[in-house]
Amino acid sequence: MRTKLETAARYGAVGVLLANNKAGALPPPLPKGVVSALGPGGEVVVSRTYAPGSVQVVGALSAAALQQLFAGAPADTAQTLAALRAGKPASQALPGRLRAAYRSRYQDVDGYNVVGKMEGSDAKLKNEYVVHSAHLDHLGVGEAINGDSIFNGAHDNATGVASVLEIARAYSRLKVKPRRSVLFVLVTGEEMGLLGSAYFAKFPTVPKAALVADVNTDMPTIIAPLLAVVPLGAVHSSLLQPVEAAAAYLGLAIEADPEPAQHRFIRSDQYSFVVQGIPALHLKYGNKTADGQNNLSEQVQKWRVLTYHKPQDNFDGGTFDWDAGRKYAQLNFLIGYQVAQAAARPTWNPGDFFGARFGK
Repeated sequence: MRTKLETAARYGAVGVLLANNKAGALPPPLPKGVVSALGPGGEVVVSRTYAPGSVQVVGALSAAALQQLFAGAPADTAQTLAALRAGKPASQALPGRLRAAYRSRYQDVDGYNVVGKMEGSDAKLKNEYVVHSAHLDHLGVGEAINGDSIFNGAHDNATGVASVLEIARAYSRLKVKPRRSVLFVLVTGEEMGLLGSAYFAKFPTVPKAALVADVNTDMPTIIAPLLAVVPLGAVHSSLLQPVEAAAAYLGLAIEADPEPAQHRFIRSDQYSFVVQGIPALHLKYGNKTADGQNNLSEQVQKWRVLTYHKPQDNFDGGTFDWDAGRKYAQLNFLIGYQVAQAAARPTWNPGDFFGARFGK
């Protein structure tokens, strides 16, 4: 959404209409309001749903309405979509006119990131930082589901915050601290569009150029034994090497993302660091199971239907595998520790999309 709005604003659009081109399909869902973080001067500094500039209205169209909008145009929707799929520009003037009106309500809300720092032991490298991050917000109080209206967020993301706290405790017990310094960053506003992490990555409490990597922890989903992991984003940079070493040490297999269509790498706080050119990753469960069926994703998907983003994501009556949680925290710690000890900072892989787009 943000990329679409920013592109439209850059070319002077006064509005953006999002359309679903599948026949009979409903219009695509729109954000529930525009949520942004403001800078000291009151200006928008980070947002996933607002592009500073010319875009004033965002709306959604059904496939039928899209066809009406293209009526009488030089190219119809089929020709336009075919050109876009082929990577060719398909801009054209539409003969119709559109009038839109909107009403808005504005509300200020204060939110806080919590940042801890452990100084490194190397006289030079201590001025560079490895980040361990997790988001501390959830959904608050909402419409009741099965008689409960409090969205506790036990898995999403209390387990992630607890993991970062355990990682911090492990670092604190080292007799010799790693060469680089480490930041423990618990961010707000993830559920509102990665706002807290986007703000921190853009305006960190240390020089931005000193941030070398982010190891993010979001909803580990510790509901079964941890036998394999999916290191989302690691394949884009040299971070894959410490992931492989740590996983081998703990006897964990590494798997490819079983849900590539979910685009999970760009949906959590690690992506805020990526946008600032900082290599990052997010560790999720793999599909391996002790019985050899290797179908854990099916169990996770069933859990999501019943629990994810619902009041039922609760500690009381919830499903937790504490040994898996311990191993997950160990894995994240070992990855971050290796990066903090390495002589060279992580780098984007040659020709990588994210590195080419943001790493410069």
